[in-house]
Amino acid sequence: MVRKKANLLDQIPTLKAHLKLTTEEGQAFLLVPRKNPIEKFAIRFMKQRATRTIKLDEEGALILNSLDGVKKVTDLEQVFNEHFGNEDDMSLARLVRFLQIVDSYGWLEWKKT
Repeated sequence: MVRKKANLLDQIPTLKAHLKLTTEEGQAFLLVPRKNPIEKFAIRFMKQRATRTIKLDEEGALILNSLDGVKKVTDLEQVFNEHFGNEDDMSLARLVRFLQIVDSYGWLEWKKT
């Protein structure tokens, strides 16, 4: 059976439901629950936090806040360009690379249009 390759630009990325975006004092954070057994042990017996706090830069915060389940990657690029500009014509490459990194952690769900 031959698998048809999906075009990334036509897909709709969304954050998984268990992840939370917060903002404190103007700084954006992604809160990721710690779920594996070793982390649960550390939480219970070593009194560690139940979530990992990922500090986001301005670009990452804009992209993750724009993941509404409606916008395709091309729409996200337009939002990115409106806010940061595209003087070096590399905004799409940066956006796709950021989404690939976030997806490598298993934090994104993809819908095909």
